[in-house]
Amino acid sequence: MEDIVNTDLGSYLRQMRERVRPEQRGLRSGGARRVPGLRREEVAALAGVSQTYYTRLEQSQTAHASPQVLLSIARALDLGPDERDYLLKIGTPVQDPQAPAPCGDQVSPSTRMLVESLGTVAAAVLNYRCDILTWNPLFHKLFAPHLGFDAPDRPGQRPNIIKMNFLDEDVRALYTDWATESESNVTYLRYISGNHRHDPQLAELIGELTIQSEEFAALWCRQRVANCIEGTKLFDHPVVGELELMYQSADLQDGNILKFYHAEPDSPHEAALRLLTVDLDRVHHR
Repeated sequence: MEDIVNTDLGSYLRQMRERVRPEQRGLRSGGARRVPGLRREEVAALAGVSQTYYTRLEQSQTAHASPQVLLSIARALDLGPDERDYLLKIGTPVQDPQAPAPCGDQVSPSTRMLVESLGTVAAAVLNYRCDILTWNPLFHKLFAPHLGFDAPDRPGQRPNIIKMNFLDEDVRALYTDWATESESNVTYLRYISGNHRHDPQLAELIGELTIQSEEFAALWCRQRVANCIEGTKLFDHPVVGELELMYQSADLQDGNILKFYHAEPDSPHEAALRLLTVDLDRVHHR
């Protein structure tokens, strides 16, 4: 039997079913309903599968389904693209559960050079668990000046961006909209867990966060999924004040992720980032 880490097809289907209102799918909402959302038989009918089969999936009596069936269920539950992709990942067998992780948590010299060259862009390289493998001075100054600049160079003690966001009060205080940031972190981690169901380090990270943060545990149980790769975030930085920064993530060939934050050109926010850079330059030239 496949040993799946951090995913549960049955509970995910149940959560997604309960969030869909009958009227959203053209069904009557009248009559007594013991649970919110759609009934199992309604999902089965919308997906074109038997109620017995769908019930077995939701009760985890059947671990997998064909991609065609899962896509039909995704349509019935009105899942978004990221949610549909996640359902396909957790609803089909892992091809090679013993396959090694896609990267060895190493940063190539060329990637390190690129990160260091981005002067007014805060840049870092993360693995898929969101451990920081390297960061440039501006990323360090923006997020974690209370940590040593060489922290990412120490395996086993590397900063993890999600752990810092939930468990490090200095980092958490940076975010103007913590509710949105915390949900974004958890939905992204849930999305990533679908790709790495047999990673004990990822399971350990999720377990640690669940134990140490009630907020994380509550959000994780909701089973929301989103691949958060770009957007805008508001910061309240203790040195330069309010910052509105755009962020993007790019997949690297070695399986790692390049994460960078930048401001709109010629804006007050870009000027604030430059102030952090100037402060860094003064420190480096003493």
